[in-house]
Amino acid sequence: MKKLLIWCVAGLSLALSNSFVASAKPNATNEDQRLSAWCTQLKKQQSCYNLHQQLAEQGRPESAYWIGKASARGMFEAADLTKALGYYQVASQEMHPAASRELGLLYYHGISGERDFAKAQRLFEQAIEQGNPQAIWALARMYHYGRGVEQNYNKAFELFSLAADKGSKPAASTLAYYYKVGLATEPNPRLASYWRNKANDKKLVTWNRSIPDYR
Repeated sequence: MKKLLIWCVAGLSLALSNSFVASAKPNATNEDQRLSAWCTQLKKQQSCYNLHQQLAEQGRPESAYWIGKASARGMFEAADLTKALGYYQVASQEMHPAASRELGLLYYHGISGERDFAKAQRLFEQAIEQGNPQAIWALARMYHYGRGVEQNYNKAFELFSLAADKGSKPAASTLAYYYKVGLATEPNPRLASYWRNKANDKKLVTWNRSIPDYR
């Protein structure tokens, strides 16, 4: 009976896997949701990883992003940022906003060699067009530091404000600092407190950590 149950579970997993592979199409949002739910219910992350890798090779953007993230974080093997970059590129080419942002960060930090701020900016802007608030925050940092663009605190403040309004907690934390010290705006303790609370920070971090240049 126990063996029969094991075979039934294995058969169900294989059937589900085959159904996802057969229906794999770029931008298939419903299928992405089904796959995510299946991975959660299965509770076998290695099997989920193998399936995502298979689907990523077929061009499914969400799976390519998933494998890129797993590779960058070292979830199943040693972290491999070069491998992550390759999968992020696949997903970004299919206009996956989070993948475009992560790929931009890799170029920003010079993971693939020398820093390439022009590519980073282009990818951040692409992700922003697709509605990714963290990409707005990333672009704001470029204007704050003057990396690849002319340093412009006013532009940075505008972008940090936009990202914070869209729910970016790092942007909210940074915006709180801008209001606290009066950078590109008048000092405003009330708004500094408001955005600090939005970021769920118990206290404002120091300047050097408020806008981290590296994650």
